[in-house]
Amino acid sequence: MSTKRDYYEILGVPKTSTEDEIKKAYRKLAMEFHPDRAPAEKKKEYEEKFKELSEAYAVLMDKNKRVQYDQYGHAGIDNKYSYEDIFRNVDFDSIFSDMGFGGSIFDDFFGFDIFNTGRRTRRKSEGIRGSDLRYDLSVSFEEAVKGKEIEITIPRNEACDTCKGSGVEPGHSTATCTVCNGTGRIRQSQGFFSIASTCYKCGGTGKMNDHPCKKCRGTGVTKKERKLSVKIPPGVDDGNQLKISGEGEAGRYNGPSGSLYIFIHVHHHPYFDRRGNDIYTEVSISVTQAVLGAEI
Repeated sequence: MSTKRDYYEILGVPKTSTEDEIKKAYRKLAMEFHPDRAPAEKKKEYEEKFKELSEAYAVLMDKNKRVQYDQYGHAGIDNKYSYEDIFRNVDFDSIFSDMGFGGSIFDDFFGFDIFNTGRRTRRKSEGIRGSDLRYDLSVSFEEAVKGKEIEITIPRNEACDTCKGSGVEPGHSTATCTVCNGTGRIRQSQGFFSIASTCYKCGGTGKMNDHPCKKCRGTGVTKKERKLSVKIPPGVDDGNQLKISGEGEAGRYNGPSGSLYIFIHVHHHPYFDRRGNDIYTEVSISVTQAVLGAEI
């Protein structure tokens, strides 16, 4: 009889969980038990916990493997799949995509290659996505009902116009880091894991910049105020959000820009009250008007 714990129990989810619920539970626990966050005396414990969580996630996110597991338990998995097969074709990279992390999540965020695949780590020099921005916009009741085009001004980081976002002084170029050979990370194998840390020489870029741009000091971005024309669609309600892709902070090292999120705040009207798509108002009338009817 298998001594393994139930996969659903490991992730803390019921058997009726959707893929999104399983992914959410795994992401939370994987971040909590990431080996790099473990106290020195619990390093081994965290590694084993993380391995257990990842195996449970890999099985339950694969429809065929999940059916086998639900029918036969661990025997349906262990007797049919090798350890490598369990993890084959599992999309770990997308787990944190909604948080803005690019590339392989295990390389870029956790800092290690979980299965020792030897795949190349994405360098910062290939671009880091810019941060998202928030803008709170107040509109009148009438503007919310009818819609309007409004001009706003936002301070944000934009690509340096001197170095075109590269961070290198014009006329010069970068050189490959001699310590990490351009990968941006230094790796050390520790049992099940291949632990990686940011290269101390290049700071994770994989490149050495001996001639940083004087204007942006090598960051590739400068602070500017940008005017934008925003279309408020008819019928927006208080608390609604508008997303404008590519209008957030500029990415470093020519990376993609983040998004701008506009939070709508609608002023109260002295006479009208909105409930969903309906508008209400209270009007006082006389008894005669109520009995005979009237136009008001």
